[in-house]
Amino acid sequence: MLAMTACLPAQAAAPGAGRLMTLAFPGWDDSAAGRVRTVTVPHIPGVTDVRGAAWETGPQRVLAAPELVLRIGATRLTLIAGLVPAGADGKPAATHLVPRALAAYQFERRGGAWKLAASQGIFALRGFFGQARVSGVALSGQRQGVAMEYGSCWGGYCGTWLALYQLQGTTVQGTPMVETALSGTNINAVLDCSRRLQPLVKAPPQDTGPHDDGAAPDNHDCYAIESSWHVGPARGQPGDLFIHYHGAISRAEAHAAAPAAIDQRQVLRYEGGRYRAVAGFNPVPPI
Repeated sequence: MLAMTACLPAQAAAPGAGRLMTLAFPGWDDSAAGRVRTVTVPHIPGVTDVRGAAWETGPQRVLAAPELVLRIGATRLTLIAGLVPAGADGKPAATHLVPRALAAYQFERRGGAWKLAASQGIFALRGFFGQARVSGVALSGQRQGVAMEYGSCWGGYCGTWLALYQLQGTTVQGTPMVETALSGTNINAVLDCSRRLQPLVKAPPQDTGPHDDGAAPDNHDCYAIESSWHVGPARGQPGDLFIHYHGAISRAEAHAAAPAAIDQRQVLRYEGGRYRAVAGFNPVPPI
């Protein structure tokens, strides 16, 4: 996975993500064997205490890769590394319910060289099959954030979610500012949903294998909803979070009628360390 560098001034003599990885994980290199490292996993309720779970409390072998390098100041950097449990063969030991871990490491420039100043370790576990899309977010002119977007499907029901984390100084807060559904569809869950959502939603390819649960049309909604999001400009506190949802829904009670179009904007405002909805709503049904 390629590392992304956020807001690094061109004139700054900042090391590359690979160099920072070798400081955070001694012996690391970008090879199959070099990416296998050992980290200490904290106890995480519902994740590390589940019998048979891939993530276990204590020392654990993982595959480590750089995700982001964030510039905190003239002499400070934060590295975000992505981790997934490693099997005995050195390959990912990631089944459907195994989340991807993010860990943070702080660096300072001292005496002309970059040094590891602190190891925050794992602050987030989100995703499926050990995968999630990670990106840096400018929350305001003075605040930075880390976004995790992840998704999967179960029996024809599919969804994606966003978890957004805030940096406080060089440290990433372990509790997300917001965690919300970004998309959802059950167009492959039952055979009639593809028909009911047309013409607003294009029918899926025939080889996707819809799951026919035999449910009568007046017993279930059909929906296909997607979204885009961004954080509005702000100087100090994080700006408003805007999520624009679009798609279609066919309600069970109106299954014979044309589907209703979804064109909904939700606005969330930063209050007390979290984003809270102040306008609109999230139209994605729970999965």
